[in-house]
Amino acid sequence: MNSSHATDPALTASIERLRRFPAPQAVLFDLDGTLVDSVEDIRAAVNALLTELGMPTRSRDEVLTWVGNGARMLVERAMAGRFEGFAGCIDAHERHAIADAAMPRFRAIYQGICIDHTVPLVGAREALAFVHGAGLGVAIVTNKPLAPTQRIIDALGWRMFVSVVIGGDSLELRKPDPAPLHEALRQLDATHAWMVGDSANDVDAAHAARMPSIVVRGGYNHGNPVELLDPAPEVIVDTLAVLPQLLAAILP
Repeated sequence: MNSSHATDPALTASIERLRRFPAPQAVLFDLDGTLVDSVEDIRAAVNALLTELGMPTRSRDEVLTWVGNGARMLVERAMAGRFEGFAGCIDAHERHAIADAAMPRFRAIYQGICIDHTVPLVGAREALAFVHGAGLGVAIVTNKPLAPTQRIIDALGWRMFVSVVIGGDSLELRKPDPAPLHEALRQLDATHAWMVGDSANDVDAAHAARMPSIVVRGGYNHGNPVELLDPAPEVIVDTLAVLPQLLAAILP
């Protein structure tokens, strides 16, 4: 499936970095900020919960900065109004108890509205279709809880492409730990894969799992430029529309 890429030096350099790794048998995708823009529905659920609790609501920019470390941490950050959550608060124990008690309600709210305004990002469907059509395994590995993840996949008509879904509550550990990536590989019966994401969690997990990472600009990396990630991803792309070109150049 090798294709010409000599006219694009940046693409050529990306392909050369990916060639340092074995050809992938699967591609693992993050969800929020990678395949979909979901922040409006997440924000709506957060603010509905905060309103019920008599707490101040939060802006889109705040929520955009706080997502990525699982639903429980998101709720804590929203309640605290800061990225650090309850860390350093003298009444942290009491606040944690309130957040823990609120989680079933938050999950119920979000499950009910998680597809209201969530939309696929540029090139997402085409990338999934290409990977599937190339005979590779496709997994979504996200820190979002499994139930809304499954609902989003079904609503967007992606079930035909996706073989494995690992949510933030599927295992005891979440990204940046590599355990979810290893579990996805196990279920796909694959040894070598690429990780496609948008944040430090994805890059760190891929690095620990000894697989290359491809990062999409403009995602949910806690408001930080992906160019500053350390360790750095092997490839940074503007959209997933580039992924088929990368794969076509690598696959035999």
